[in-house]
Amino acid sequence: MTDQKFGGPFVITGLSGSGKTVLSRSLEDIGYLCVDNIPLELVSSLFDTTDQDVGRLAVVLDVRTRGMAERFPEIFHELKKRYPNLRMIFVEADPAVLLRRYSVVRRPHPMRDGAVENSINAERRSLAAVRDIADLIVDTTHLSPHDLRRQVLTLGSGTSEPPDVLSVEVESFSYLQGVPATASLVFDVRFLPNPYFVQELRGMSGNDEPVKNWLNGQEEVEEAIRRISDLALYLIPRYDDELKSDLTIAVGCTGGRHRSVYVADRVASVLRAAGREVVLRHRDKEQWRYT
Repeated sequence: MTDQKFGGPFVITGLSGSGKTVLSRSLEDIGYLCVDNIPLELVSSLFDTTDQDVGRLAVVLDVRTRGMAERFPEIFHELKKRYPNLRMIFVEADPAVLLRRYSVVRRPHPMRDGAVENSINAERRSLAAVRDIADLIVDTTHLSPHDLRRQVLTLGSGTSEPPDVLSVEVESFSYLQGVPATASLVFDVRFLPNPYFVQELRGMSGNDEPVKNWLNGQEEVEEAIRRISDLALYLIPRYDDELKSDLTIAVGCTGGRHRSVYVADRVASVLRAAGREVVLRHRDKEQWRYT
């Protein structure tokens, strides 16, 4: 991302199962370098080596980090002197909620102190001194992962609103090669007039001017592009609101060479004119020479 503002650096820590992974992955989506569970001996040197970009650094530490409870408060105070913008986020949740989350994922608690309830309580006691010096305590008891992601994106962007993290790709494809597995929206344009059946256009593609001119002269092609573009423009802000990170708009025809290429190109142009950054890709371009 260009001209991205950062609200960091951050140290993310807290109780296991409370949402540290959601926080770190959300920060990665807006350009942060997230380093997970490194030895305490390396924390200070990590900040030193990333000094020029320290505002986009997030270090994730938890109870598995040896010496976390005993030594980290002092390390954090020293780092705070050198990096006044450094903030620690401590994530926690109600023990009953954590217990329910562990019962769902069926993974062992990192402290492994007998029953999961015992491990949760032991971890809370162990990290009490770390919690006391946190700049921000986030209780995720009543937060969905979506709500938590929205909060950390706002915090990490250094603005009052979460940034747009949605990456939009418009992709043409051939139905003979299958529908793209990652497509969120799929538009089948095989109902449109086909340049393949025009002898002088058959060997060209939707990128070539004669094919563009021919398709541009078909009224139903223009209407299809308008309707597809309108739907995409309607949906994209709603995907933004849901903090979706990737959106692939796939446009397919039989050979993936004429109609889908032309329509994908036109739709991408409309989205760009509306202010969206769009990646345009013709998935089956390498197959054109065989059709």
